Amino acid sequence: MKDTAYLIDSAAYIDLMRAGQDPRQVLAPLLRAGRLYNCGIVRAEVLRGIKIEKAYRQMEQFFDIVPEVPCDPRLWRDVSQLGYDLGRKGKWPPVTDLAIAAAALRINATLISPDAHFKDIPNLPLATQINQ
Repeated sequence: MKDTAYLIDSAAYIDLMRAGQDPRQVLAPLLRAGRLYNCGIVRAEVLRGIKIEKAYRQMEQFFDIVPEVPCDPRLWRDVSQLGYDLGRKGKWPPVTDLAIAAAALRINATLISPDAHFKDIPNLPLATQINQ
């Protein structure tokens, strides 16, 4: 896992904060190693739930320096196809989670998330905790 790229789901960020941990400190080694990535939906989900403005600004600055997977038309085509394919199997994850998964798949990143429904996404490397 030394060279593995990681995309962290918003639920994992939120779990860290609820446990009293600063995600910026926990994830700093991955960021320094060039192995941490983000997508706009995760950014929006995390920031919208922060209640204290100072904490909001600190996380916003952190997200500003984390490389972001582009949310371009190609990504939305991938999201649509993924949703279609899963729907034919009776699986209906939220579109936001499909976009997060598509972003991770685009860069061959392991998605860190406690959410079990990501297991339904084919070929998505998944972990429930951060291994540095």
